[in-house]
Amino acid sequence: MRDGWTFEELSDSELGEEYGVKPIYGIQDNYFDITMGEGYNVAVKIVDAQTDKCIRYAVVPENSTTTITQIPQGKYYLKLAYGKDWMELETDSIIIGKFTRNAFYEKSRETYDFGKKNSLQEVNYDLRINVREETGMNNFETSPISEEEFLK
Repeated sequence: MRDGWTFEELSDSELGEEYGVKPIYGIQDNYFDITMGEGYNVAVKIVDAQTDKCIRYAVVPENSTTTITQIPQGKYYLKLAYGKDWMELETDSIIIGKFTRNAFYEKSRETYDFGKKNSLQEVNYDLRINVREETGMNNFETSPISEEEFLK
């Protein structure tokens, strides 16, 4: 707190350029439905598998669902941060947000294919996330990563 960190109330929303992520949108309505269970909140980064660049960033509080729409065609993996007590630090260039209590981080093992360029087919994924004893229980496989790797 002494360094300028402030507690912020979470609502299900996408985080934009002020958080260092320039959102990229597709023209089709490809989407992720993300449902977070009880006990933890989650921050999700959708990362282009070819460039390792984050194209969208969202937070989903416990017991809620959000839909991230207009995912561009391509292949993506997810970076996930779980925890409680979301805090933010406003720097000269961006806002850094993170969980400060019971935080842990994961990366999806699989990639999500949102179709080939110029395809007319919409592609959608339903992600269901629960946390038991500080371990993610998801309908997809993950591997642990560090906080530094999540923040990249």
